[in-house]
Amino acid sequence: MLLIGAKMNRKGHLGTLLLVFGALILVGYALFVMIGFNGNINEKENELKELSDKSSFTHEQILLESVKEMVLESVEVSKDNNADEFEKSFNDFFMELALQERASGLNTNIYAKISMGDYSLDFDGSKYELVVSDVFENYASGLNEARFLYSLRVLFDRERVISIETFNL
Repeated sequence: MLLIGAKMNRKGHLGTLLLVFGALILVGYALFVMIGFNGNINEKENELKELSDKSSFTHEQILLESVKEMVLESVEVSKDNNADEFEKSFNDFFMELALQERASGLNTNIYAKISMGDYSLDFDGSKYELVVSDVFENYASGLNEARFLYSLRVLFDRERVISIETFNL
């Protein structure tokens, strides 16, 4: 009977040895990762901050201001026409301006959508609503990349741009 009990204990020790061996492998891997970490978080943080600043500036100052200026120029060219002629003249000039802006070097599809007429222009009796759906913007800095998806709404009348906003569908 003692012999049988001794054999059973050896089988229990085999499992314990495998657990110890597995733990040693995990500790070795953790040490390898800690030694291999170069600790240069500031560089990565600066890259991400640069990407964030670049994308915010480009979106707010360049894209939205550019679209606002395109709307204002199109209104100026078209404002002396009656309602039906206003919309046709506005659309023609707006698409022409967008076609010129397509070569701006920005990684966005907004100018392509506008130049192809892929937007809606509605009049409610006092103001116009221009909506460009499914716009994207891509920004890259080093190995980091950001992509923004949104739709754009511009409210305007024959005198000024009332508001310009982005929204998600």
